[in-house]
Amino acid sequence: MIFSLPLLLMIGTIDWQHRRIPNYLVMILAGWAACYAAFSSEITVQTIAINIGIGLALTLPGYIKGIVGSGDVKLMLAIASLWPPLQLLSVFSVGIFSLLLLMSFTNLISKMSLTKAHYANTANLTGASFKRGIPLGSAIALGAVFVTAFNFTL
Repeated sequence: MIFSLPLLLMIGTIDWQHRRIPNYLVMILAGWAACYAAFSSEITVQTIAINIGIGLALTLPGYIKGIVGSGDVKLMLAIASLWPPLQLLSVFSVGIFSLLLLMSFTNLISKMSLTKAHYANTANLTGASFKRGIPLGSAIALGAVFVTAFNFTL
Protein backbone atom coordinates (compact mmCIF):
# COMPACT_ATOMS: atom_id res chain seq x y z
CA MET A 1 0.00 0.00 0.00
CA ILE A 2 2.94 2.36 0.52
CA PHE A 3 3.64 2.11 -3.23
CA SER A 4 0.22 3.61 -3.95
CA LEU A 5 1.07 6.86 -2.14
CA PRO A 6 2.85 8.62 -5.05
CA LEU A 7 -0.12 7.89 -7.30
CA LEU A 8 -2.57 9.06 -4.64
CA LEU A 9 -0.57 12.26 -4.17
CA MET A 10 -0.64 12.87 -7.92
CA ILE A 11 -4.42 12.35 -7.94
CA GLY A 12 -4.80 14.62 -4.91
CA THR A 13 -2.77 17.39 -6.52
CA ILE A 14 -4.73 17.24 -9.77
CA ASP A 15 -8.01 17.21 -7.86
CA TRP A 16 -6.92 20.21 -5.76
CA GLN A 17 -5.97 22.24 -8.83
CA HIS A 18 -8.64 21.23 -11.33
CA ARG A 19 -11.40 19.44 -9.40
CA ARG A 20 -11.00 16.54 -11.80
CA ILE A 21 -9.62 13.06 -11.27
CA PRO A 22 -8.38 11.43 -14.49
CA ASN A 23 -9.95 8.02 -15.07
CA TYR A 24 -6.68 6.50 -16.26
CA LEU A 25 -5.04 7.29 -12.90
CA VAL A 26 -7.96 5.73 -11.02
CA MET A 27 -7.67 2.65 -13.24
CA ILE A 28 -3.93 2.35 -12.55
CA LEU A 29 -4.61 2.70 -8.82
CA ALA A 30 -7.42 0.11 -8.98
CA GLY A 31 -5.10 -2.30 -10.78
CA TRP A 32 -2.37 -1.79 -8.20
CA ALA A 33 -4.90 -2.22 -5.37
CA ALA A 34 -6.20 -5.46 -6.92
CA CYS A 35 -2.65 -6.83 -7.17
CA TYR A 36 -1.98 -5.81 -3.58
CA ALA A 37 -5.18 -7.51 -2.40
CA ALA A 38 -4.35 -10.69 -4.32
CA PHE A 39 -1.08 -11.10 -2.46
CA SER A 40 -2.10 -9.70 0.93
CA SER A 41 -3.14 -12.02 3.70
CA GLU A 42 -5.10 -9.33 5.57
CA ILE A 43 -7.36 -8.34 2.64
CA THR A 44 -10.17 -10.77 1.85
CA VAL A 45 -13.14 -10.65 -0.50
CA GLN A 46 -15.33 -9.91 2.51
CA THR A 47 -13.07 -6.98 3.47
CA ILE A 48 -13.29 -5.58 -0.04
CA ALA A 49 -17.09 -5.92 -0.05
CA ILE A 50 -17.34 -4.11 3.28
CA ASN A 51 -15.00 -1.37 2.04
CA ILE A 52 -17.02 -0.92 -1.15
CA GLY A 53 -20.12 -0.46 1.01
CA ILE A 54 -18.27 2.04 3.20
CA GLY A 55 -16.94 3.91 0.17
CA LEU A 56 -20.38 4.18 -1.40
CA ALA A 57 -21.98 5.23 1.89
CA LEU A 58 -19.40 7.99 2.30
CA THR A 59 -19.41 9.35 -1.24
CA LEU A 60 -22.79 8.72 -2.89
CA PRO A 61 -24.75 11.24 -0.77
CA GLY A 62 -22.23 13.94 -1.69
CA TYR A 63 -22.37 12.90 -5.34
CA ILE A 64 -26.17 13.02 -5.38
CA LYS A 65 -26.08 16.53 -3.86
CA GLY A 66 -23.39 17.66 -6.30
CA ILE A 67 -20.77 18.26 -3.61
CA VAL A 68 -18.32 15.64 -4.88
CA GLY A 69 -17.75 14.34 -8.38
CA SER A 70 -17.91 10.90 -9.88
CA GLY A 71 -14.12 10.69 -9.81
CA ASP A 72 -14.23 10.86 -6.03
CA VAL A 73 -16.67 7.94 -5.90
CA LYS A 74 -14.50 5.93 -8.30
CA LEU A 75 -11.41 6.75 -6.24
CA MET A 76 -13.05 5.44 -3.06
CA LEU A 77 -13.93 2.22 -4.88
CA ALA A 78 -10.40 1.94 -6.27
CA ILE A 79 -8.81 2.11 -2.82
CA ALA A 80 -11.29 -0.35 -1.27
CA SER A 81 -8.76 -3.16 -1.29
CA LEU A 82 -5.80 -1.23 0.14
CA TRP A 83 -6.81 -1.12 3.82
CA PRO A 84 -8.98 -3.00 6.30
CA PRO A 85 -12.31 -1.24 7.02
CA LEU A 86 -11.21 0.65 10.14
CA GLN A 87 -8.10 1.94 8.42
CA LEU A 88 -10.15 2.97 5.38
CA LEU A 89 -12.42 4.96 7.70
CA SER A 90 -9.29 6.47 9.26
CA VAL A 91 -7.96 7.44 5.83
CA PHE A 92 -11.25 9.14 5.01
CA SER A 93 -11.73 10.93 8.36
CA VAL A 94 -8.10 12.04 8.75
CA GLY A 95 -8.16 13.18 5.13
CA ILE A 96 -11.33 15.23 5.59
CA PHE A 97 -9.93 16.81 8.75
CA SER A 98 -6.63 17.60 7.01
CA LEU A 99 -8.45 19.04 4.00
CA LEU A 100 -10.57 21.28 6.24
CA LEU A 101 -7.40 22.54 7.94
CA LEU A 102 -5.76 23.16 4.56
CA MET A 103 -8.83 24.96 3.22
CA SER A 104 -9.01 27.11 6.35
CA PHE A 105 -5.33 27.93 6.08
CA THR A 106 -5.57 28.92 2.42
CA ASN A 107 -8.64 31.03 3.17
CA LEU A 108 -6.77 32.77 6.00
CA ILE A 109 -3.75 33.38 3.74
CA SER A 110 -5.98 34.87 1.05
CA LYS A 111 -7.41 37.39 3.54
CA MET A 112 -4.02 38.66 4.70
CA SER A 113 -3.31 42.10 3.30
CA LEU A 114 0.23 41.29 2.10
CA THR A 115 -0.78 38.17 0.23
CA LYS A 116 -4.08 39.61 -1.01
CA ALA A 117 -2.29 42.07 -3.28
CA HIS A 118 0.16 39.42 -4.51
CA TYR A 119 -2.40 36.69 -5.09
CA ALA A 120 -5.32 38.86 -6.15
CA ASN A 121 -6.00 36.82 -9.29
CA THR A 122 -5.13 33.39 -7.91
CA ALA A 123 -8.22 31.21 -7.60
CA ASN A 124 -6.42 28.52 -5.57
CA LEU A 125 -6.21 30.73 -2.48
CA THR A 126 -9.74 32.10 -2.41
CA GLY A 127 -12.79 30.62 -0.80
CA ALA A 128 -14.59 30.92 -4.13
CA SER A 129 -12.55 28.07 -5.58
CA PHE A 130 -14.20 25.69 -3.13
CA LYS A 131 -17.67 26.52 -4.45
CA ARG A 132 -16.93 24.09 -7.27
CA GLY A 133 -17.08 21.21 -4.82
CA ILE A 134 -14.92 19.49 -2.29
CA PRO A 135 -11.66 18.03 -3.60
CA LEU A 136 -12.27 14.66 -1.96
CA GLY A 137 -9.39 13.13 -3.93
CA SER A 138 -7.08 15.53 -2.13
CA ALA A 139 -8.59 14.53 1.21
CA ILE A 140 -8.12 10.84 0.44
CA ALA A 141 -4.51 11.44 -0.59
CA LEU A 142 -3.78 13.40 2.60
CA GLY A 143 -5.47 10.78 4.76
CA ALA A 144 -3.59 7.96 3.05
CA VAL A 145 -0.25 9.69 3.62
CA PHE A 146 -0.93 10.37 7.29
CA VAL A 147 -2.41 6.94 8.10
CA THR A 148 0.33 5.10 6.22
CA ALA A 149 3.03 7.19 7.90
CA PHE A 150 1.45 6.53 11.28
CA ASN A 151 1.22 2.77 10.62
CA PHE A 152 4.75 2.71 9.24
CA THR A 153 6.17 4.29 12.41
CA LEU A 154 4.50 1.73 14.67
